[in-house]
Amino acid sequence: MALTAEGTVRRFVKATVLINFAASDRWAAVLHQGRVRVIGSDGVRVIAMRSAGDIVGEQALLDRKARSATVLADTNVQALLLEPTAWERVFQRHPRILRVLCGVVSERLREADRSLAEQTDDAFTKVVLHLLRVAEKSSSSGARAVSVNIGSQEELGKLLAVSRESVVRALQRLRTEGVVLTRRGVVTIRDLGALRGEVRGNESGR
Repeated sequence: MALTAEGTVRRFVKATVLINFAASDRWAAVLHQGRVRVIGSDGVRVIAMRSAGDIVGEQALLDRKARSATVLADTNVQALLLEPTAWERVFQRHPRILRVLCGVVSERLREADRSLAEQTDDAFTKVVLHLLRVAEKSSSSGARAVSVNIGSQEELGKLLAVSRESVVRALQRLRTEGVVLTRRGVVTIRDLGALRGEVRGNESGR
């Protein structure tokens, strides 16, 4: 409620650029609906996918430097935009929100560290670990089946730096073993415990 009172709701159609790499603007936004793609400085590499509930643009807001990535609407998007002055008012009135934002930045750093550590993993392990991370973040306590929106197999491959064919093979293997169900753009994990077991089994089989 504190953010809603200070910001402006904006809608972006699919393929619209929300944030341009190297731009000097400093607003940040909370995604209400839809999904965005975070693209690296080369304009090609997909760094991350963000969806409803996530915040984008927070780094430039905090360090006041140029944008470090491009953010592109992967679907139609609705977001709450807040300019720097609005954020200052929010932080003054609700200091806990600053702690939450710092926690987001910390998690993004951990995410980058994990990505570097996983660069030597095989494609199957990369796919499984990604599904686990997203599922564990979004699932309710005790839930067994969780649906993960991957956008497309090609997009997931770009995100994980593996080929589309590798993603297809990984999902096919998981389907054959009864761990997941798939439909266009969505992977439903039937049992999180079984998916975690896929990582352990793959590592022991190396």
